[in-house]
Amino acid sequence: MNPYDVLGITPDASDDEVKKAYRRLSKKYHPDANINNPNQAAYTEKFKEVQNAYKTIMDSRKKGNQYQGGYTSYSYQYTGNDQEAFNEAAGFINARRFPEALQVLGQIRTRNAMWFYYSALAENGVGNNIRAREYARTAVNMEPMNFQYIMLLQQLQGNTAQYRTTSQSYGRPDTSMDCCYQVLMLNCLMSCCCRGFYC
Repeated sequence: MNPYDVLGITPDASDDEVKKAYRRLSKKYHPDANINNPNQAAYTEKFKEVQNAYKTIMDSRKKGNQYQGGYTSYSYQYTGNDQEAFNEAAGFINARRFPEALQVLGQIRTRNAMWFYYSALAENGVGNNIRAREYARTAVNMEPMNFQYIMLLQQLQGNTAQYRTTSQSYGRPDTSMDCCYQVLMLNCLMSCCCRGFYC
């Protein structure tokens, strides 16, 4: 699909108009803004289309080309806004575009628990399982009560299938979980902490 059609603009739109359309649609279709929405799955797909379309247009313009069909390679320019960069990385992880996620994460200066969590997901996605485990372990050490970080580390250490974010979390930590899920995670945490004691 033509990326200009996805964003609802014409090819002669200015860069500012492209960015404005991208921001408006990203806000509308972002997974975090549509939790429990009956159209959640469709909105998530639309969100991915919007991201791909924006990157295709901007990459083409940086190279001095007009869109010719297909998606071009991605080149992220860090602007100093860590949260914006984390959102970009999460979008790529959701779209299973792990090399692009790593490119974005490599430019973020803040190496907090979220950075290590996203980096673990992306590294695992490209097959760097040892580094993924190291990053997941660091995320857990930095925030030992974060269930999502703990679950990722346990899955990576258990050599299970690649970690996939749930339809509720979309790669973002600290999302609300249902009661059963909380009990399961609490049980996992207690088994890690108690190690042989009957709690």
